[in-house]
Amino acid sequence: MWIGDSLLFMWIDSHLRPDPEGRKDVAGVTWLIHGGGYYHLEKRLLVPGRLPPSLRWFWLEATTTWLSGFLLLVLIYYMSADAFMVDRSVSSLSAGQAIAVGLAMLAGGWFLYDFLWRSSVRHRPALAIPISLGLFVGISYAATHLLSARAAFIHTGAMLGTIMAANVWVHIIPPQWKMVQAARAGKEIDYTLGAHAKTRSTHNSYLTFPVIFLMISIHFPALFTAPHNWLILTLFVAFGVGVRHLMLVGPTRSTWTAIATAASAVALVYLTTQPFGSQPPPVSGPAAPAAPAFVEVRTVIVRRCAVCHSANPTVPGVSAMPGGIAMDTPAQIRAAAPRMKVRAVEQKTMPPANTTHITESERDLLARWIDAGAPLR
Repeated sequence: MWIGDSLLFMWIDSHLRPDPEGRKDVAGVTWLIHGGGYYHLEKRLLVPGRLPPSLRWFWLEATTTWLSGFLLLVLIYYMSADAFMVDRSVSSLSAGQAIAVGLAMLAGGWFLYDFLWRSSVRHRPALAIPISLGLFVGISYAATHLLSARAAFIHTGAMLGTIMAANVWVHIIPPQWKMVQAARAGKEIDYTLGAHAKTRSTHNSYLTFPVIFLMISIHFPALFTAPHNWLILTLFVAFGVGVRHLMLVGPTRSTWTAIATAASAVALVYLTTQPFGSQPPPVSGPAAPAAPAFVEVRTVIVRRCAVCHSANPTVPGVSAMPGGIAMDTPAQIRAAAPRMKVRAVEQKTMPPANTTHITESERDLLARWIDAGAPLR
């Protein structure tokens, strides 16, 4: 609802037409067709001493979205920080330090953004926007070099979501509340308060698609495990911002935005497919090496994989096998081979953050066994 409300209000504001009746307190009108009829919308200015019988305030959507998201962050990431936050191949942070980095991103991201857009630079968007982008690139780079790739992506999205929610609580609702209170008391209304709230609402609408993309990116390991994943984070934001602009402003008035959005999409596709597409094909034919003995393969799986992927997981905090994939029997192991090839060999996202410390030689052993047809001998 929060996303839908934000985009709809932005669209309405950018598509208002002059009031046909020329009323001074009507900022514009528009007509929307839906459900076999149409809505006639009027945007009215607040007038001292005159208010409608009821007003719908849009704050609960933002609040519940952030609170539920933060709760999930705690339950999934912070309570299993060793598995999801720490990657020894990236940095030597402890679980507690990784959690501290994640929380610092949420709070620090908001304070940096708010400080910048409260300063005099806010009156010079041509300067404030590049500075904002530069800060985001720096934070993204730091996150992907301190946290596991999956945690870096989700925390970057959570940081942007925190900025959006804080904008609602600090800069959108309070100024409008002051305006309503002035109108209710019949006092002169400071319309600059509404303009300020509208600026932060506009920022939120530009962050909407980047947040969505980053929240679902964890389901696509090719994204967060790709080389230069900090650059992919930046391109995600550029692409999302461009999509929002094209949707609400239109491509005809945004030629350069359309070109930049398309370029970022092409770059994303290239960066996330090139690493695997450029790998040499597996050796085949008479020169192909013999498959490793299944007993060697099963030893690796028992030590590195089946501690979670089992009817009775032995890893603390894991009560059910992830994805419903069991590796207790030879048949189950063989059935899981194609997925194992992608997640454990190519993308190296399993085990999560390499919790069980699988080695490169063990990954190579699994690759040779799978490429040979996953024989059970």
